[in-house]
Amino acid sequence: MRTVVADSNVFVSYFYERSKQQQDAAQRFLDAAEAGEIAGIIPQFIVYEILFVLQSQYGLTPRQLNTVVAAVTSFPGMQIINDWPSKRLLEIWPDPLNAVTDATLVALATTNHYDAIATFDRKLTNKLESFGLTSYF
Repeated sequence: MRTVVADSNVFVSYFYERSKQQQDAAQRFLDAAEAGEIAGIIPQFIVYEILFVLQSQYGLTPRQLNTVVAAVTSFPGMQIINDWPSKRLLEIWPDPLNAVTDATLVALATTNHYDAIATFDRKLTNKLESFGLTSYF
C-alpha cells in the first residue's frame, strides 16, 4: 500500500472551493484513504497550517475552524502524526528547498520512507523526483 503525506493545500481546497478541480481531486484522495487504497499521513504541523490559511486568507471563524479540526482528525484512512525529522530538514532547507513547510514534508517523507506527497503546489511537485518521491496528483 502506498503511503502518502498530505500537504495543507489539499485540505484547504477540500474545505474551501478555491478550485473545483482541486476540490474534486482532494475528495478522491480522501476517498482512496477511506477505501484503504492508500495510507494517508497528516503531519500535525499541517493541521496548524490549514487553520492559519483558512482563518487568515478565507476568514473562517474559530467555531468554523473547530469543525475543520474535528473533520481533519477523523478522516477514515488518515493518520495524524507528530514527527519532525529536524536533522533531515536542516539538510534540505533552505537549499534546495527554501519553503520550510515543503522541506519539512520532504524530510518527513524521505526519513520515514513514504511513497508520495499529495500537493497542488507545482513548484514542490517539480522537485519531488530529485528526493526519490512522487506526487500523488
